[in-house]
Amino acid sequence: MSIRLLEHMRDELIATGIVQNTPEFCRSWLGRSEGYIRVLRYHNTEPSVGTLSICSSKLGHYAARLAASDQHDHQAWGERLAALKALCERAIADQSEAVWRAPERMAL
Repeated sequence: MSIRLLEHMRDELIATGIVQNTPEFCRSWLGRSEGYIRVLRYHNTEPSVGTLSICSSKLGHYAARLAASDQHDHQAWGERLAALKALCERAIADQSEAVWRAPERMAL
């Protein structure tokens, strides 16, 4: 699911012109190599919580800056970035819960 989330966020940022392509998204918004999403897909793995946290932090930063603008279109994009941040945070929470709910961690 998180790979689809990354692709969704990438597509949203491309649609706004904030990023131009996948490599730029991976480098600038995930703090990873330009082929990060491709590698995740190849290995059938999920992005790390750290990667999602970096993206969430950056989304939150720019959402707040845009929301503070007096221009309506900036505020609208601030709201959209805040919504993407919320999706990112949900993925972080889901992955974190999956770790602590793992049977080997639940044993007392």
